[in-house]
Amino acid sequence: MAEKWGTENLGDMLFREGLISNAQLEEADKRQKESGKFIGQILVEMGAVTEGVKMSFLRKKLGYDYISLENKQIDPLCLTYIPKSFAEKFHLVPVKMENRTLVVAMDDPSDLSVMDNLKAIVGVPIKPVISTSADIDAALKQYPEQEEEKQAVRRAASPLIKIIRRLVFFFFAFGLPIILVIILYQKSEVFKEFMRPITHEGGSFSFDVFFYTMLGGSLWIIIVYEINSLVFEKSGKEIPEPLPAEEPFKE
Repeated sequence: MAEKWGTENLGDMLFREGLISNAQLEEADKRQKESGKFIGQILVEMGAVTEGVKMSFLRKKLGYDYISLENKQIDPLCLTYIPKSFAEKFHLVPVKMENRTLVVAMDDPSDLSVMDNLKAIVGVPIKPVISTSADIDAALKQYPEQEEEKQAVRRAASPLIKIIRRLVFFFFAFGLPIILVIILYQKSEVFKEFMRPITHEGGSFSFDVFFYTMLGGSLWIIIVYEINSLVFEKSGKEIPEPLPAEEPFKE
């Protein structure tokens, strides 16, 4: 469990531990008001502390677990718990469900205001963990596109897809068989003999030949229709790979 530090932010804690100077803390506070970034992230950007020092402090002093997100595939269901805009704003990402608790990798879990907002949004118990800024940035890219953008793309492409689908269907259902029949009739004596009762070239009409020809044509149209539907309407979600085991943090 993380140790309780009242209303102190990470910058105050680092200053109290002698890891940054008062001037660095004041400059970080000033930049935080201007940018809205986490003070720990600002201190790293300033060069006041390294990413390793910040992570080590959060892990050892505050008791937060570290998780590596490198090459980690996040379950898409977990991403639905936290809106993308919120995750990007506060630099955090939901990682996995663990015993009905949502594990959330954060840049700075010590920020109580962010934790309060997060609990109100998620609606399930939360376990905050820490991860590097680079890993969180990479994990945030696993969020899917905004649904509005997807719908706009679908609406724009829908008429063209319908036209292409119909053209493909009519070609394979009717055009291709007609072309094949013409070619076979011209090139194959066996096929010409088979078709003779229907074409009335020196033979009596055969209902059996006509029936099986129509039956075969109907089955062909059904097969083409089903394949056409699969090609243009198939949709599905990829099954995410199992999450790899957590790696120990190395300073």
